[in-house]
Amino acid sequence: MKNLFFKWLLLIAFLVISSVNLLAQVNWTKYPGNPVITSGPSGSWYRGLFGSYVLYNTDSLRYEMWFVGSPTVGGDRPCNLGFATSSDGLSWYIHPNPFLTPSAGEWDSYSVEMPIVIRENGLYKMWYYGMASWPWMRIGYATSTDGINWTKYAGNPVLGVGTLSWEAGGVGTGSVIPYEGGYKMWYYGGTLNGLYGPLKMGYATSIDGISWQKDTLHNPILVPGSPGSWDSHWVCDPRVLLIDGMYYMWYTGTTGVMTNFQVGLATSFDGITDWIKHPANPVLRPSQSGWDSGGIEVGNPIWIGDTLLIGDTLYLWYPGSTPIPYIYQVGLSTSNFTPVLVEEEITQPTEYILSQNYPNPFNPNTKISWQSPVGSWQTLKVYDMLGREIATLVDEYRPAGNYEVEFDATAFSSGVYFYKIQAGEFISVRKMVLQK
Repeated sequence: MKNLFFKWLLLIAFLVISSVNLLAQVNWTKYPGNPVITSGPSGSWYRGLFGSYVLYNTDSLRYEMWFVGSPTVGGDRPCNLGFATSSDGLSWYIHPNPFLTPSAGEWDSYSVEMPIVIRENGLYKMWYYGMASWPWMRIGYATSTDGINWTKYAGNPVLGVGTLSWEAGGVGTGSVIPYEGGYKMWYYGGTLNGLYGPLKMGYATSIDGISWQKDTLHNPILVPGSPGSWDSHWVCDPRVLLIDGMYYMWYTGTTGVMTNFQVGLATSFDGITDWIKHPANPVLRPSQSGWDSGGIEVGNPIWIGDTLLIGDTLYLWYPGSTPIPYIYQVGLSTSNFTPVLVEEEITQPTEYILSQNYPNPFNPNTKISWQSPVGSWQTLKVYDMLGREIATLVDEYRPAGNYEVEFDATAFSSGVYFYKIQAGEFISVRKMVLQK
């Protein structure tokens, strides 16, 4: 089976060599032997199988998948979470029992779904959403030493609904990325009508992965498209990678409730503001016929350098379904990835821009960046809520270019601060939040 997999990759390499283009990162090739994981037999706890999330374990040299198992082929609730392993990404062994189930009388008593997992120093950390009734979702946290036996955090849920209507009906998991000082989360939320209303994206940060602060200044960070577009009703299930200074988000979009699932791509320089949807969206579509012709949902792309191909390869295990009765299974797709070169995008500024600091909120360090199209004397200062100057970060002549400085707020208390850039005649002010 492994030799077959490598022969398949070599075939892709030949196709890539003959058709390299600037949009290579959006060209996905589905494995011809899909699906790689089929739905369970009648009466099994994973009769329908979706919500796949995959990591490659460098210690055991195997792929590990956490997924949602449904008692029906159509993905009906209540659901449990399952675990599978593979040495080649094609042949998967499914653990016979679910590893995480609803807890009677608790916030997740009805269903547990959509696991996202990271592994740090041998410890698995998982965020998932649960519900006591459909579709009022909340996000919980659990840990494991082996990926199979999990302990739910006693203080769950760790992320609940918001006060704004766009996420007042429920919040669902998407992606978590560790960074120096904590974790970043991209999640999605539904309106007061629950999942039947539009779904939008949000962003939050945490020091420990348990106590989360939503970015109320920018949320929602990604919204459905215009009426008639492929993602006009839902944008959900964000899966984010940070590659060469650029954030890439793959997400599921729909034109209606539980209909026309397809996968899109968006990019951002800071992971928060100015997300740009790719003009080629949707980048992964249902097939004309077969097991995934009814709709496909996003999985989490894994970026693995591969000498068999030009550049690097993204591996994506994605859920797909037939048309009615919507038999959910999991397939594999790959993409020869061409990262956007951030330096080439911004080396020749044509206008003044003061960017939002990142991260924001922050504790205690954050970065402030700006660009100037001409050389000038430039000052960058920080002020408190009363307008008192508390720090001067830049005060010198600088030529035209792109700049970034770090602000260390260790000596300051939590609160709202402002930073102001003056470059020649250009003046701009932005707000930032220090949370200790």
